[in-house]
Amino acid sequence: MVLNLKLIYNVINMKTLKKIKIPVIIAFAIVSFLAYGCEKDNKESTVLTEDITFSGRMTVDQLDGTNYAVDGVRIKIEPSTSEGILTIEMLQVSFSPKMPVKLDMKIQEVMYSSSSKKIIISGNNIIPIAMGGEFPAYTITNLSGEIENGSITLSMICGNYPLTYSGTLQL
Repeated sequence: MVLNLKLIYNVINMKTLKKIKIPVIIAFAIVSFLAYGCEKDNKESTVLTEDITFSGRMTVDQLDGTNYAVDGVRIKIEPSTSEGILTIEMLQVSFSPKMPVKLDMKIQEVMYSSSSKKIIISGNNIIPIAMGGEFPAYTITNLSGEIENGSITLSMICGNYPLTYSGTLQL
């Protein structure tokens, strides 16, 4: 009788082990696949190979308690031949209601890094170019931003003026 109970106990444990083993193996396989997918995503990066243009809202702090906000501001992101470098060109923009003309302003030698999901933009002490010359009085500092899912956000100090931009990709 003791032998029969031991045999029945072992048979039940083997059936239970088999029932548990298959779901555990399937769960382990799924977790391994997802972990590999996440690891792979972190290693691939987005590389800029052509110009992209965004349209959005630019806001400039006028340093007098007011902000100058303009919708429909277009910016173009131009990749450099050097890896990890780009140019931001603000197209036909004015930075104040008192500004008599609109101009194109280039911010060159901007650094970027990327992952499979977004591009991180940064720069500091960059002299912008507009109307054929440099504008050291409006040196760009604290430039930061990101491009993700067809949207861009930027913030910087242009001379003494804090500036933000948020836009969407133009197709």
